[in-house]
Amino acid sequence: MSRLAFLVALSIAPFAGCAKPEPMQRPPVEVSTSQPVIREVYNYFEISGRSEASAVFEARARVSGTLMPTADGQSRFTEGDHISAMTELFLIEPAPYQAAQDAAKARVDSAQAELDLADANYKRFQALFDKNAITQAELDKEKADFDVKKAALAREKAALKQADIDLEYTQVVSPIGGIVGEMLVDEGNIVGVGEFTLLTTVRQIDPLKIYFDIPEKGVLKFLREIAEGKEKDLSDYQLKIQFEGETGYPHEGTIELIDNQIDPNTGTALLRGVMENKDGKILPGAYAQLLIRDTAIPDAVLVSEIAINTDLSGKYLLVVNEDDQVEQRRVRLGQLYDGFRHITAMWSAGEPEPIEDGHVPTDFHYIHAGLLQARPGIKVKAMDVPLESSETGDAEKKMPAEETEDTDAKSPDSGPPEEE
Repeated sequence: MSRLAFLVALSIAPFAGCAKPEPMQRPPVEVSTSQPVIREVYNYFEISGRSEASAVFEARARVSGTLMPTADGQSRFTEGDHISAMTELFLIEPAPYQAAQDAAKARVDSAQAELDLADANYKRFQALFDKNAITQAELDKEKADFDVKKAALAREKAALKQADIDLEYTQVVSPIGGIVGEMLVDEGNIVGVGEFTLLTTVRQIDPLKIYFDIPEKGVLKFLREIAEGKEKDLSDYQLKIQFEGETGYPHEGTIELIDNQIDPNTGTALLRGVMENKDGKILPGAYAQLLIRDTAIPDAVLVSEIAINTDLSGKYLLVVNEDDQVEQRRVRLGQLYDGFRHITAMWSAGEPEPIEDGHVPTDFHYIHAGLLQARPGIKVKAMDVPLESSETGDAEKKMPAEETEDTDAKSPDSGPPEEE
């Protein structure tokens, strides 16, 4: 035997009788599971709009003249004040119009006297004609004189009515209550010469109108549901509203109008809502975010948002079957309610996606903790830790969180994609 062979044999001799060690058994992965929450929810969709005053009054000078100050020289209102309906805002010098009214009244009285005389003469000539004392031509002349005097009285009465209107226009009164704007013309200036001079604007801000556009599909859906009796009228579609600097959609309103056409250029229709604004904190023109409540979903299947995973094929859940094995379930998502996502469709990996919503079981256990270690096909040690929504109000208060229609962001405990 060569020296090299001897050394090799000697080096392996101590291990010749040793058995192959057994591989170490890993303990099963521990995960926490929960069954879905089943409850009635309402779908909402988010849209942008703008607020506008429910009524606007443009105070204009409808007669010419000088804006008169008050007896103490102060303005009749303070810019930015809340005023009540029928508040006098301006006074245009009334003296010329009072004089014109007095002259018009005098002319009416004169015309009335002349008509009374013409009426008496006509009646006297009629009696003489009946006795064949005068000719028909003489009677016709008196009748024509009576008719002229009657027309003259009507003309003077019309002039008096115009004089009354002009005198009334010297008082610029707001027919609505609201916030009065900037005084555009100072008192002492001449206004209304050749134009109806704009003096200020009053806006009624309680209630506020909210204008927004929604797609044709939504408009037709509203109208169809009303026609089918699912909703009584537009006011049944509740609005939740928030403005700049607000969260949680603190204002409520209703839809009161759908415009009478769909814009063919945009495929949308203009809608108008209304909301209370008693404290006057929201001004016309403010940008608004709206949530419109749709019809109820009576038995919605909801799972915690943290349990939803994402891979290149879309969204999925990891569920534990009766044999404690992990399975992957593809899901189509609805809206988010208090941290719980509405599952509108569910199917096993490898199956075709359902065309319609509603293919969702209710008796599965989904993993919401331990997602990083869980893999489809492995066995796990599952502990049932039910997750329940903290929302305890009625269904109408189950508002979706602020979000886009879908979110691709995964939670910190989201699991990895299915292994190839």
